[in-house]
Amino acid sequence: MEISGHGRAQELAALLLGVQETTDRPMAKQTAGRGPQQDQVEISQQAKEIQRIKELVAAPDAARAEHVEQLRQAVDNGTYDVNGRTVADALIRHVLTDAAL
Repeated sequence: MEISGHGRAQELAALLLGVQETTDRPMAKQTAGRGPQQDQVEISQQAKEIQRIKELVAAPDAARAEHVEQLRQAVDNGTYDVNGRTVADALIRHVLTDAAL
């Protein structure tokens, strides 16, 4: 299969592969008189907020871990009582919530 016509395939390939055009001027001429340059990275506030949220999600929740351990012990001891109506209500609530979203 060959795609032709507008010559945009080369531009797209260059973008996807990260290829940049080079100029005929040597690098020394481009930076002459400016001294050594350093690369800089600036992280947006949105990216910082996303990182903070990821860290919060990844952090262990002590209250949840304690609750899970209590449930695990109750199941192991045979003292965990399951109410069918409560389970059914939770399932219906979950299905309705998913349908609404």
